[in-house]
Amino acid sequence: MLGSSLDQQVRRIATQLPNDRLTIQWDVVHEILLWENYFADRPDNFKEQIASNLKKIGEAVPEPIELGYHLCYGSPNDEHLVQPRDAGIMVALMRETVANVRRPISYFHIPVPKHRTDSQFYEPLGTLSLPQNTELYLGLVHLDDDEGNRRRLQLGSQFTHVAGIASECGLGRTDPKHVDALLKSYQKVVNS
Repeated sequence: MLGSSLDQQVRRIATQLPNDRLTIQWDVVHEILLWENYFADRPDNFKEQIASNLKKIGEAVPEPIELGYHLCYGSPNDEHLVQPRDAGIMVALMRETVANVRRPISYFHIPVPKHRTDSQFYEPLGTLSLPQNTELYLGLVHLDDDEGNRRRLQLGSQFTHVAGIASECGLGRTDPKHVDALLKSYQKVVNS
């Protein structure tokens, strides 16, 4: 299964916390970077390895714990390690993960770079078909860019059902002094 310590930690969490009030989110960064050819070497069968790993970590989460995947392009210094050409690789990973994981997936969260206010980025989302109970969250909220935030949501919604919005990488790595401003940005997008 997983590395024994990770598998043990998931089981430990599941036995000690109320499962119906818990979500486990896997951050999928190395897999994205492999697919983007970021590393100097990658195995020929990297897509199969990624599919297998995402299946294993997904199925390690017992029901009724909610399962989510954050498809990540890395964010050291608040900048992606690779800028996605479009949402195509993320769509392929979501499609593959849904096909392979034998338990419900509650959501996927994908980043939307600030400068992507063009339809080309979002077009691959039009080919995505998620199960009825799997939601898609677009990480499109950026500080001090209310008009861009609205535009990114408008474009994403043209190609797929958007269940919700978030900041590009969620709030976990956000500088605490920016949280209030980000939350206000969320509110502005939702109320526009």
